[in-house]
Amino acid sequence: MILKENDLLLEHDAGLYNFINQGMLTIDKVDDVQEMKDTQKAFDILLFTPENQLDLFKITAAVMHWGNAKWKQKPREEQAEPDGQEDCEKVAKLLGVEVDAFIGGLLKPKIKVEINKKFNNN
Repeated sequence: MILKENDLLLEHDAGLYNFINQGMLTIDKVDDVQEMKDTQKAFDILLFTPENQLDLFKITAAVMHWGNAKWKQKPREEQAEPDGQEDCEKVAKLLGVEVDAFIGGLLKPKIKVEINKKFNNN
């Protein structure tokens, strides 16, 4: 599988991503290019299709962008709203969902609860 530069909507500088820049960005004696080749070889051995591999990388990239999303409180409400949508748009695109549905699912979650009761006549 060959990734195109824009497939994951990422910048080359890993330090731009909040979920990554909290630790060490480089490790002595670790070759990132070789690590990537080894990872792709492992995926191939495990029979991950190129589409499966791309999906895994898209999920990882989505999490990276999600960590950069900014949120603010709506005036006079206890509700949050995005403080700019650029990162949320990238997350939604990578996950294959509409951005409004993605944000709505985060900010206005709905949980359906069903109770099935069975009564024993004994």
